[in-house]
Amino acid sequence: MSEHESNFLDLAARLPASVAAHVPPADLWPRIAATHRRRRRQRRWRRLLAGGSALALIVALGLAANNWRHAATPAIDWQARAQALELQLDSLPTPTANDPLAQLAESELAHLDGNLQAAYDRGAVSRDLDPLWQRRSELLDALLSLRRQQVLSSRI
Repeated sequence: MSEHESNFLDLAARLPASVAAHVPPADLWPRIAATHRRRRRQRRWRRLLAGGSALALIVALGLAANNWRHAATPAIDWQARAQALELQLDSLPTPTANDPLAQLAESELAHLDGNLQAAYDRGAVSRDLDPLWQRRSELLDALLSLRRQQVLSSRI
């Protein structure tokens, strides 16, 4: 049983004349190459656009997070300011004369300290504590200015 093996030439010889005589147009390969280049260019632009959009989103989120963080933090640290004023007040000599304004400020300061302690005991958040610390800082500032005036008047 001897079978004849088909090769390319045998197959081409058996093709119908209309198919064998068909010659592709001369501009077929340049059109294919141009289409390929156009698709590559479109893919490149899509990747560039997607990357730029992702980068813009990351920058926008970063700026929003930065603004949110700065808006959430208070401009003045009232607790630190109150502690600094208290140190300044302790450095001044205690007055010998009893000034009614100083007594009033000290009594309000003691009441405010009780409110602060109660707020800490109940686990208050910073938005509840900040006004108390601000008021304490203002009272200490007033008391400090009163003591400075007394020290100046006694030195004269």
